[in-house]
Amino acid sequence: MTRSTPQPRDRDRAGTTRPRRRGARLLALAAIAGIFALTMPLSAAAAQYQRISGEGSSWAGNAVAQWQADVKSRGVTVDYTPNGSSTGRKSFAQKVNAQFAVSEIPYRGDTADPKDTSYPDFGFSMMPMVAGGTSFMYNLPVNGNRYESLNLSQDAAAKIFTGQITQWNDGAIAADNPGVNLPAAPITVVVRSEGSGATAQFTLWLQRQFPSYYASLCKTTGGCDGAHATSYFPTSNLKNFVAQNGSTGVTKYTESTPYTINYDEYSYSQAVGFPVANLKNAAGFYTVPTDTAVAVALTQAKINTDPASENYLAQDLSAVYAYGDPRSYALSAYSYFMVPTQETPVFKNAHGASLGFFTQYALCEGQQTMGTLGYSPLPMNLVLAAMEQIRKVPGVDADTIAKLDAVKNSTLGADGGNPCNNPTFKPGDSPSHNNLVDTAPFPAGCDAACQAPWKLAGAGVNAGPDFGAGTGAPATGGGAGGAGTGGAGTGGAAPGTTDPNAVGAASTEVCDPDTGVCTSDSELTAGGVGAVKSVPVVLATQNGWAGQQTLMALALIGLAAVLVTPPLTSQFLRRRR
Repeated sequence: MTRSTPQPRDRDRAGTTRPRRRGARLLALAAIAGIFALTMPLSAAAAQYQRISGEGSSWAGNAVAQWQADVKSRGVTVDYTPNGSSTGRKSFAQKVNAQFAVSEIPYRGDTADPKDTSYPDFGFSMMPMVAGGTSFMYNLPVNGNRYESLNLSQDAAAKIFTGQITQWNDGAIAADNPGVNLPAAPITVVVRSEGSGATAQFTLWLQRQFPSYYASLCKTTGGCDGAHATSYFPTSNLKNFVAQNGSTGVTKYTESTPYTINYDEYSYSQAVGFPVANLKNAAGFYTVPTDTAVAVALTQAKINTDPASENYLAQDLSAVYAYGDPRSYALSAYSYFMVPTQETPVFKNAHGASLGFFTQYALCEGQQTMGTLGYSPLPMNLVLAAMEQIRKVPGVDADTIAKLDAVKNSTLGADGGNPCNNPTFKPGDSPSHNNLVDTAPFPAGCDAACQAPWKLAGAGVNAGPDFGAGTGAPATGGGAGGAGTGGAGTGGAAPGTTDPNAVGAASTEVCDPDTGVCTSDSELTAGGVGAVKSVPVVLATQNGWAGQQTLMALALIGLAAVLVTPPLTSQFLRRRR
């Protein structure tokens, strides 16, 4: 019996080899190789953004967390530990874990804490990144319900946090809250336990505005010298004071414990839906630290404009505390990133590419969500000044530099573009102007006569570098006045003045900042804040249809070729046969 010979799959009926099918396989293999070749640049681009880490301020922690989530969606991983400014500065200086730090105060100077002696032995820059307000979150039951309309004068707040007022129904608190059945219950004061920039800024306010109160606190506790701020809040011999770790710690304790009050960034109370005290400003109006109230107040921050200074761009808030604009929130401040300007054993050029992209994003698109989080977006002059510091970071890549150039050229040149997307400015603005000040609402009880002086041209001027525009406020600060006027200038009352004849004073509407007689219905309100979530962002290389998009499209075409070409080729050959 004759057996049939099996036909090889690569031979036709005549027994000849089929070169066409082999060619189809080679074509498919070539397409696969093409995909690998096309995706290699994508992998290389992703690899340039190495993982980086930082430590420091929890006051700014919610802002940093939002930015982390934003850039994570684009493949840039940033680790951040909000363990307090003192720890962050120390870790950064000692090159341990932190490749950058976040702090409300510099290493040295009259605002620095004498207990913090660490200092980097390498070059670094300090740049403003977060603006916000230190608020007084409280948990106060009144008539069996949580009270949410507490008013406090600055004097009463200072007495609470220096141990002089210990009962909720104290006369000083009652004067700010007429008709409220305040309970005869002891006040539990919740403070930060770790070295904190928020504590340093808060005690600096006490030391400058209420020096005798602060001196008494230092004497009672032995934890400070009375002449300097401290990052470590003293609590010895103060039985009604409780210390908790971090912003989250004081927030959780206050949230769960009745009759408590704390100090920390507004974002934390907003995140848990708890009220903060309406704090009386120098004009006699009660305000909370909304984005606009903070923006108004920080027009009075005096910015160090000496590039040779180790504290270049650092803030002096003395004029902020007593600003006479009815919209102002007295305890407003900036927080800073500290970044290397040279390589170290733990910071290489590859890390600089990631840090450059991260900080550039935070200054531009990242500022869009600051208002809803309980912070306030940075104004243009500080954004541009911070961007100049980014250029000094070793390893910043060409794409980030191109973005920095585009922002500067657009904002100063008014070319119609807005590559930064920061809500405080638009192309062609004066670098020292802040659009949020223009739109800031006035508190109830401030009528047209009260508002008029603060609506004058130049009312949104911020002190700091003016980038040669010639329209900015003087480097030493200045009030609501226009360019180069110095001091308060036209339209700006001298800080703290209540003289109705003073230029820019709130006329007859100015009230005593301790009694608040004119402002019983002048509370400002703020909306709640949702959880931190990622929002769409654009990488520096993606300002349109650019290289990576093209490569991805070609890779998809190559993949389609792999999937489609073999069957089509086979069908074609069958038809030929």
